[in-house]
Amino acid sequence: MRLALVDSVDFPFGGAHSVHVSLLMKGLRENHVEAVLIIPYGSKLEKISSKRQNFGHHEGIPFYFVRKNRDIRKILRFLDIFLGVFKTASILISLRKKKKLDAVVIAGADILRDSPVIAACLIFRIPLFFWFVEKMSLSEDFSGVIGFLNRQSQKITEKISPKIGNGLIVISTALNSHYLKYIKQKKILINPVLVSTEMIKVPDQEIFGMIKERLKREYNYKYLLVYNGSYGEKDGIYYLIDSFHLILRDFPDTLFIMTGKNHDKLIMNRIIEYIRNKGLENRIILTGFVKSEELSCYNNLADILLVCRSDSPFANHGFPWKLGEYCMTGRPVIATKVSDIGLYFRDNEDLFIVEAENSKAVAEKAVYIFNNYDSALGVAKRGKETALKCFGYLERTRELAEFIKDNLN
Repeated sequence: MRLALVDSVDFPFGGAHSVHVSLLMKGLRENHVEAVLIIPYGSKLEKISSKRQNFGHHEGIPFYFVRKNRDIRKILRFLDIFLGVFKTASILISLRKKKKLDAVVIAGADILRDSPVIAACLIFRIPLFFWFVEKMSLSEDFSGVIGFLNRQSQKITEKISPKIGNGLIVISTALNSHYLKYIKQKKILINPVLVSTEMIKVPDQEIFGMIKERLKREYNYKYLLVYNGSYGEKDGIYYLIDSFHLILRDFPDTLFIMTGKNHDKLIMNRIIEYIRNKGLENRIILTGFVKSEELSCYNNLADILLVCRSDSPFANHGFPWKLGEYCMTGRPVIATKVSDIGLYFRDNEDLFIVEAENSKAVAEKAVYIFNNYDSALGVAKRGKETALKCFGYLERTRELAEFIKDNLN
């Protein structure tokens, strides 16, 4: 089977999304699917960033950047994105005519933005599958006129996609239940996060040592908390900050590193101001986006990793990609009980699970872990085993390949 995954992702190592896409592509190809990653618009990162060509292979994954992200005005950016999608549609048509394409998967589709690709699949009878990891119409991050238009477009997408697609790939049972209103179960596949023993990048020991020494010298910490994310409404950032404030009462020599950022400067400025008002600017480090090597160092240095999503309809329809990545480090992880986390993990057995939007509960769990760290490492070890059992990329992508084959007609 010849498959094209259409996804506007920064690649490789462009965050949890990018890591997931890499594992998805790798798994499909190892399951004998001739899969190619077509990126309508995105950024070339790390190893491939210096290459002039917009196509090639990375760790066995064939990719093609149709257009690269550029720092331009919003109205021009919209046109740039649309040109990327339009050209992607022409590429798919060409592959279909040459009989080199059996199916297309669109990730995070928007019915208006992706209309050229969708139209190309419908007109040229290319089996089309939609991959959803969130119910975007529920997002609280939309604002202003553009945000209103985006929300309306997502509502239309969520209604039309199950009617025109050959099947839907979703990340959670909540999304599965939503789309059962429109189509039968055999047309929907729940495909959660993916993990692999190979996804844990062993840090360069020299870089690891330098970062560890610098942090010790500048902050003189004993315990380290780490969060990686996009600082969106679903991420429960303010609850994390409040919980850290409480943790400092029992463990004042704790440091909190928060990597990533939100692309909305207003949101980040509010978070920075909140940290200052709490008097935590010397104990919380906002790193922004970092390279995969540095991120790996932080995750491996962490005494506790945090993925504490809010108890919102938006968060409950998704599933944290970072949870799988965190579990594979073998470090203790605190997660809030949202979405399907309780279906896969058990509190204090293979994960530390707390009530969502409860800063006190997060703080108490962290204090418990610090006071019982050897036991906590045992929980983390079992969490890694559970993640491999539930989210192993080879098994999950085999299911995906079979699902697509069963729904081609």
